Amino acid sequence: MIKRHEEQILNRFDELYVNGCTQFTRGELRLWYGLTKVTKTIYADLYNRWTTMLEANLGEKEAQKELESGREKILVFPKDDSLILFRNSMCKDLGEM
Repeated sequence: MIKRHEEQILNRFDELYVNGCTQFTRGELRLWYGLTKVTKTIYADLYNRWTTMLEANLGEKEAQKELESGREKILVFPKDDSLILFRNSMCKDLGEM
């Protein structure tokens, strides 16, 4: 992976952390990872990058606690040729509105 692509991915995770949502297109992911389709390998790498970002921002122990509780999991919604990611901790249940 080219360094600028890594930076683009990290910028998206910054956006996810701060704003609660971000979007990746399948074309971007295929280009960045040098693959012809979006695979489990890509999802695993994105999860690892999210975990690393949480550890950097919250501390390792707190990040693991939040991940294990499901509070900091990422909700992924496929839409057309995109994946829209939401940070679970920043979402509310419709019944709570």
